Amino acid sequence: AGNYACFAVVPDGMDTAIGIFQVRALESGFGTAEWGFAMGSPFWGSGMFIEGARLVLDFAFDVIGARRLEARAAVANGRGNGALRKLGAVQEGVLRRSFQRHGQRHDQALWGILAEDWQQLRRLSRVETTVTH
Repeated sequence: AGNYACFAVVPDGMDTAIGIFQVRALESGFGTAEWGFAMGSPFWGSGMFIEGARLVLDFAFDVIGARRLEARAAVANGRGNGALRKLGAVQEGVLRRSFQRHGQRHDQALWGILAEDWQQLRRLSRVETTVTH
């Protein structure tokens, strides 16, 4: 594996990255990949994360042909877990004491989203957009 793609989030009118997305192959050909993200706290709640995440999911499933994307978020990170849920990811488990920060071991939630899940969600959002406009 070892292949990855990395994207900077640069808002219109700015020339500085305020966030990053990464997609890393967990098996050859990106069939299963892991994605991660970080966004500067002044931009939390701005909608930029969701907009960027949708572009990354489109890229992962439509361009590089991933069938499954996994993400990990600290169980205590309510904002990160909520964002993954909002995108249609499914919490598949809890990885107990799976990472260390400031000398403490923390649990992480493991999230998954399948290509077919994402395709269905896009179809539904197009229907909702059509109906509401």
